[in-house]
Amino acid sequence: MYAAVRPLSKYLQFKSVRIYDVVFTLHSKCTVVLLLTCSFLLSAKQYFGEPIQCMGERMYGEFVNSFCWTMGTYVFNVYDVRDRIPHGNKLLSTQTGDDASPYIAEGIIAEVPGVTERVYLRYYQWVIMLLLLQSAIFYFPSFLWKIWEGQRLKQLCYEAGHALVPESIYVDRLKLLVDYFSTDYKDIHFCYMVKCLSCEVLNFIISVINILLLNVFLNDFWTKYIEALSAIPRYDWDNWNRITSRIFPKLAKCDYYSVGPGGSHNKRDVLCILPLNILNEKIFAFLWCWFIIMAIIAGLNLFYRLFLISSRTFRMKMISTQLRPMSSTQVQLALENMTFGDWFLLFKVSVNINPMLFRDIIQELYEKRQLRNNLKPV
Repeated sequence: MYAAVRPLSKYLQFKSVRIYDVVFTLHSKCTVVLLLTCSFLLSAKQYFGEPIQCMGERMYGEFVNSFCWTMGTYVFNVYDVRDRIPHGNKLLSTQTGDDASPYIAEGIIAEVPGVTERVYLRYYQWVIMLLLLQSAIFYFPSFLWKIWEGQRLKQLCYEAGHALVPESIYVDRLKLLVDYFSTDYKDIHFCYMVKCLSCEVLNFIISVINILLLNVFLNDFWTKYIEALSAIPRYDWDNWNRITSRIFPKLAKCDYYSVGPGGSHNKRDVLCILPLNILNEKIFAFLWCWFIIMAIIAGLNLFYRLFLISSRTFRMKMISTQLRPMSSTQVQLALENMTFGDWFLLFKVSVNINPMLFRDIIQELYEKRQLRNNLKPV
């Protein structure tokens, strides 16, 4: 199993130049690896067995399993008809007496025309495809930003992020970066910033869309799982199993036909076990929490970006904290004419290069601005 998912670990390795922040990494990298790992788990038959096992005659065993997997199984909507099923009805129950129950398992009862309602289960054929689709959707902003970014940070910060930078590289990077941020690239930097923020907005939209997608795909999945997850802190596993079985039933029914020698056919119903639903209910419980957390984090990140855009003072403070012992006044003078787009790229450069080199860059910008304005050192 580890050999199957090991290549995904390379996707999470830190690069020498990081174009993604923490929120972006969680959303577009960690989530993608998580979804792909879940899909690998569900497809690993050698660890979790066949996806379906049905009762039937031995000679038809493989046929029944394949037929029910292909055509779909079903359970009964016992939740809406519970009051219409007579308690202790011998037709519906395998027990007798006052303690008789009409349920063989959650959602499994004898069919009564006009009373019981079938709920067909075909989603399990699509679970792996759904997870793969979700991983592709979550990866899209990362892929888009990688194209839009155009390796600008890599060109600016090349070989300057190590703790020890060779002197020749240090001097070359210092001159290049000082000249670059002394030149007016406001329009280019504005477009750079807008593209990155667009991808962050897309992260939030994708989180919400995936929540809605699961709700439709799994028939009010989110509403039911609120109650299911509330049972975990109380260790109420009976309630957990009862609620999750409404979404991921472990036992279902299937109808198939057998043909006799004379061409007549007989309709038979069998019980089928869906072993993977034991894993599905845990995976989707975790994804339930993960998607909500990702949506909240992505939403808060957008508010954080709006605050940065509106507060120049806070932006200067974020740069100043990396430049001690330079004073705030010196930093403000060095970055006097910088727009938010300029600051945005400069801050990304600051987290990708040697701290001493970044301080020298701001110092050089300060001295240039000082000479240009004919000011005395502050």
